[in-house]
Order: sequence, then C-alpha cells, then structure tokens
Amino acid sequence: MISGKTINNLEGITNEETDGSLSETEINELLSNRRRRVILSYLQVCDGPVKIESLIEHLTYQELEGCSGDRSTRLFEEITEAVWSDHLPLLAEHDVIKYDRESGKLRGWTNAGQLTHRL
Repeated sequence: MISGKTINNLEGITNEETDGSLSETEINELLSNRRRRVILSYLQVCDGPVKIESLIEHLTYQELEGCSGDRSTRLFEEITEAVWSDHLPLLAEHDVIKYDRESGKLRGWTNAGQLTHRL
C-alpha cells in the first residue's frame, strides 16, 4: 500500500510523497530493523517481483534456526503481521519497494539501491 491505496500494477505507480532521495536519517531508520534488512537482501537475490508469502516463509525459517520446533506457527503469524502492518508500508512509503496486496507480490523500487549497497 502506498498512501493508503493498494497497488494493482507493480510497474506503473510511484509514491509522489518522496523526492527520490533518502536522507541519512531515513536510511538508518530503514536499515535499523533486521527483518527489513532481510527483506532487502531477499529482493536483491530474486529476479523480478517476489511472492510476499515466500518472503515471510524465508524470514520465519531464518528466525527459527536454533529455536524449538513448537514455536514455528506462532512465529510465522507474528512475522506475517509485522511484514504486512509495519515493514511493507514503511518501505513503500520511502519508495524502496512496491507491493500489491491482491497479487501478494512485491519488488524493489526507486530508492532500493540507496539501501542495498549498505547491506
């Protein structure tokens, strides 16, 4: 979602609220969270739009390493909530990603390169 709207076309919409450049403060805020760094790394490795469900599974798998097996469903639900309510909207607001809730896909966008080279 960008500006409260679902993106139906991952190719044709940008966020008019940003000027195409992130401040050092914004970059630090966006990279301060481990899950957002993993999202950006995942997008770097994948070619084209990625399924958000696959991204959530990837995040869950990474966080489950070294944990007891009983925690997986709870963790998956926690990560799903955080991705949809926190991480995707924040990254989209800064034109780092675009995502479409209907198709369940996301892709890197205009400002992604300003962050990925710092990973």
